[in-house]
Amino acid sequence: MRHFHWFIARRYFFAKRSNRFISWVGGVSIIGIALGIIALIITMAILNGFETEVTRRITNFIPHLTVYGNVNTEALLEANPEINAAYRSIERKAILEYGEVKSVLNVRAVEQERWDHLLNEQYNSSIVPGRLSTLGTEQPGIVIGIGVADKLFLSVGDTLLVSSPLDVRAGQFRVPSRHFVVTGIFQSDIFDFDRSLAIIPYQEGRRLFKSAGSDMVIVQLNDYDSAKMIKDRLKVSMPEMEIKTWYDQHRTLFDAMRMEKWGSFIGLNLIILVAVFNIVSSLMMMVLEKTGSIGILRVMGAQAGSIRQIFNLQGLIVAFFGVFLGILIGTLLVLGQAEWQWISLPTDIYLIPVLPVKMYWDEVLLVGVVAFAIVLFSIRYPAKKAARLNPLNAINYKR
Repeated sequence: MRHFHWFIARRYFFAKRSNRFISWVGGVSIIGIALGIIALIITMAILNGFETEVTRRITNFIPHLTVYGNVNTEALLEANPEINAAYRSIERKAILEYGEVKSVLNVRAVEQERWDHLLNEQYNSSIVPGRLSTLGTEQPGIVIGIGVADKLFLSVGDTLLVSSPLDVRAGQFRVPSRHFVVTGIFQSDIFDFDRSLAIIPYQEGRRLFKSAGSDMVIVQLNDYDSAKMIKDRLKVSMPEMEIKTWYDQHRTLFDAMRMEKWGSFIGLNLIILVAVFNIVSSLMMMVLEKTGSIGILRVMGAQAGSIRQIFNLQGLIVAFFGVFLGILIGTLLVLGQAEWQWISLPTDIYLIPVLPVKMYWDEVLLVGVVAFAIVLFSIRYPAKKAARLNPLNAINYKR
């Protein structure tokens, strides 16, 4: 019986029809489904690419894990081989002053020997090696972002003043301050870091930020994707400590990107819905065209369920061709862009030279499954309409 359903469905679908408009609508339905799937795959791949690029750049400059409290860094490294480095740090709002120009920045104090190693391993471009050692002077070193250097007209070797008004104690009128020599200028291509971050040695930070409170331990992992797993493990061994991952620190940004991606997924499914209306129209017109044939099949013994199955299979044939072509073309375009980088971006507008794409096969599968589900839901009505035709009335149709 199953072969009978497929035989009749294929004959109805591929046979030359008297009404060419029905064939045209069916072809448009296939093209519509394919275009919707292509748009979905490409859009989600682009959004994934930008998310990956932003994540990579951000994780180069923020801690993968931040542990607040008194932690033995050596013991932490020995107990967790996934950790690349762990060092103490303080972060504080402070004022940088050079000549008559002042700027409020985030000043991060880090343990010098370990931070130097981390900066050299980062993927960001570094205009001047990020070192905190002095340039043969008595003043300690400071590393600033390219945006800060441009704003204050600073270069390597210049001396600036760092003041911390937040650390003025009661009864004192002198603002804690310290002179630093610029020993490095970094460029992360992230606005928040390039224009608002400066890094100084940890010991100088402790002297300058006397009321900053307890230290935090910055943990850099071999793979930042494992931050959640390492956090859960550390919470078991150190339940009293507050631990935040890189995602926790920028949850709003990453949640917004994720919402944008799935919002685009829902919106672009409207293209598939338009194609589905075409499928319903073509099936309804085919029911009218094949009414006589349906009546003959019913008189010869075909059950209503068999007629319903025949027209369901016709809708599935349209869905199969549309989904197959959409996935094939969409994946080839994404893989081609990833391999040969056909589309470049203007460097004076974007910080990324080429359009980034990243495709996940589970998302491609989801696109195909959703398209099939929409088609399956839509073809029920014309198939049910065909199954309910009265055999005698169907045979006498147009007579």
